Amino acid sequence: MSNKTFDLKQLPIGITELLYSIQNEQEIVITNDNIPVARLTLLNPVAETRLPLEKTPQPGLNLGAMVMSDDFDRPLPDEFWLQNP
Repeated sequence: MSNKTFDLKQLPIGITELLYSIQNEQEIVITNDNIPVARLTLLNPVAETRLPLEKTPQPGLNLGAMVMSDDFDRPLPDEFWLQNP
């Protein structure tokens, strides 16, 4: 793991670039007047946080499990909007 050090007052890059550097197995040390105040590292490597899928999802396995009525897009009656029974 390589280290990079940046001074807080002269931080040349934004948070996105810092996070990208951390993803590339680097450790970032932020200093304030040459005194270390923060260290950015990965909490968990990305490879360990991904869970392998047991099976690849396949589209179309539950065809016909849900039925939609023919009038599903018909406007609702005024009673519905006015809350009149």
